[in-house]
Amino acid sequence: MNKKWVFVIVMLLVVAAILSRYFWLKRKSPELHISEEKVSVEGLKKEYRLFFVSDSHISLADERDTDEVQEKAKQRHESILYEGYASEQYFDALVKEAGKRKSDLLILGGDIVDSAMYASLDHVKNTLDHQNVPYLFYSGNHDFEYGDEYYSEKAYSEYLPRLEELNHTQSYQVTEYDDLIIFTADDDMNMITADALEALKTVCSKGKPVVLCVHVPFEPQTEDDSLLTIARQFWGDSAEGHAKVLLYPNPTTEEFMNLVFDEHSPVVLVLAGHIHFYHKDMLNDKTLQIVSGAAYEGNALEITLTPAE
Repeated sequence: MNKKWVFVIVMLLVVAAILSRYFWLKRKSPELHISEEKVSVEGLKKEYRLFFVSDSHISLADERDTDEVQEKAKQRHESILYEGYASEQYFDALVKEAGKRKSDLLILGGDIVDSAMYASLDHVKNTLDHQNVPYLFYSGNHDFEYGDEYYSEKAYSEYLPRLEELNHTQSYQVTEYDDLIIFTADDDMNMITADALEALKTVCSKGKPVVLCVHVPFEPQTEDDSLLTIARQFWGDSAEGHAKVLLYPNPTTEEFMNLVFDEHSPVVLVLAGHIHFYHKDMLNDKTLQIVSGAAYEGNALEITLTPAE
């Protein structure tokens, strides 16, 4: 073989190696689906960029958990692989994306972990610390379940406190700016806690526009019943005849909802997750609700709040 053909073969091998490396790196980064929304808000003096992530369902366990919990975590981890990527890979990519977009606030809207396992919580904490993005974390229905404990007294007393590693110390969180308030409320069996209700009353009295973040969506009060129809189609009804995946109107939650629906309410936007599909609708004639698709499929919301002209 002459030198010319040796050179050609070597160059082909080099090109093949470069292409292989390129496609490997491309494959290493999962594809994201960011729904970009702009919302005009009266009373704002400047623009705010919010990045909303919900339902990543990270399921990682280690020797700190029992064999049974580790096996359950493994099964859940494998069951929600999407396009060959694991939930924690999508979460990492979404947090990084929030940083790249210079978001004012990353809102983690519940079910970020699939269970309160130390390895899952460690992964979330390490990712957030590494990216150094301002964030609010609140809980969904999965974040503090553990083994067979789901909304049990033990789950509340022993596993919910594990979320303190993510700055979660009560059933609501508030971030207040000069001209805006972000308010988050935990999911309490598709309901709202009394503490969160009282805190929202205080927030609503301040005269600033409010972005309300809940895990479980509201049922709209308009004639548009598309959210209710799709939710029932995918998830069914509860024993009481309510849609399983929408807020359940017990007395405390109903009062909470009435604060939002009131004609003088400062709540201008509701962000939610839980149902694992994107949906956008008006709750009434003035309040918009946007529901994010599942983060374990690479979905998230970027909300740009702009001053009303």
